Amino acid sequence: MRTLYDAIVDHMVNSGKRIRGKSGTVQDIGITKAYLTEEDVRIERELKLLVHQSYPRHEFYAEEENDEALEADDVWVVDPISGTRLFIVGLPHYAIVAAHVHKQEVQFGAVYDPSIDALYTAYRNKGAFLNGQRVSVSDPGSAVPKVIFNLALDWKDDAMAREASRRLEGFELYRLLGSHAVNDCLVASGKCNGVVCFAKDSFPYFASSVIIKEAGGIFTNLASDENIVSTDRVFIGGDPRTYQTLKRIVDDLFKGRPAG
Repeated sequence: MRTLYDAIVDHMVNSGKRIRGKSGTVQDIGITKAYLTEEDVRIERELKLLVHQSYPRHEFYAEEENDEALEADDVWVVDPISGTRLFIVGLPHYAIVAAHVHKQEVQFGAVYDPSIDALYTAYRNKGAFLNGQRVSVSDPGSAVPKVIFNLALDWKDDAMAREASRRLEGFELYRLLGSHAVNDCLVASGKCNGVVCFAKDSFPYFASSVIIKEAGGIFTNLASDENIVSTDRVFIGGDPRTYQTLKRIVDDLFKGRPAG
C-alpha cells in the first residue's frame, strides 16, 4: 500500500505545481454548484484512475463526480481542490487533499498547498510530516491558545456562527482565508493550538484529521467520533488540552440543536 501512497503524493504534488500557474486565470464552470473548474474534475478523475489501477475494488468518494458516500472496507476520500474559490480568484491557500480509509479508520492522509509548496502527510501509527519533516502539535503552556474558526461560506445559521465567534473570544482567534484542510494542518504543525470547523461537507477532514492525530493532537466530529469523520459538518481539533476546552464550548453551543 505504501507504493500507492507514494504514487498518490507524487501525483498530488505534480498536479499542484501544474495548477499553481493557472490560479487566477481559470473559469468557474459550475452549473449545479458554484466554484467548479476543469482542474477539479481532471484531478479527481486522475486520482481515481491511479487508485483503481492498483486496487480496482477500492471505492472512491470525492466532491465532484463521486459524491455518494460508500460503505466498503477500503474507501479513498478526495477533495481535488479544497478552496476552489480561492484558486479561481488567484488567492492562496487552496489545496489538493486525499485520504485512504480502511474499515472506517483513516490510514493515510495528504494535503498539498501549491501556493507555498507545503506537503502535509500522515500515516497511521507512523507520525505526521511537513515536506518530509516530522511535525507535532504545540501545547500553549501559559499562553493564550491560538484557535482557528473555519466557517463555510454556505453555513446557513448565521446567528449560531456569530455566537460561536463570541464564545471563542477568550482565545487568540483567527479567521483564515484558506482551505480548511490547510488551516487544520497549521494545528498539526504547531503554528496554532486548535480549530473549530463549521463545514459544508466532510471531504477535506478525513485527511486533516489523521494529520492532526498523528501529530499528537485530537480531532473529532461533534459526536466525538475519532475513527471516521462523519457528515455532521462540525469538527473540533487541537492539542489535547485545547481540544478539551473547545469541545466543551462546542457541545454547549449545539446542545439540542442540529449541526448546520
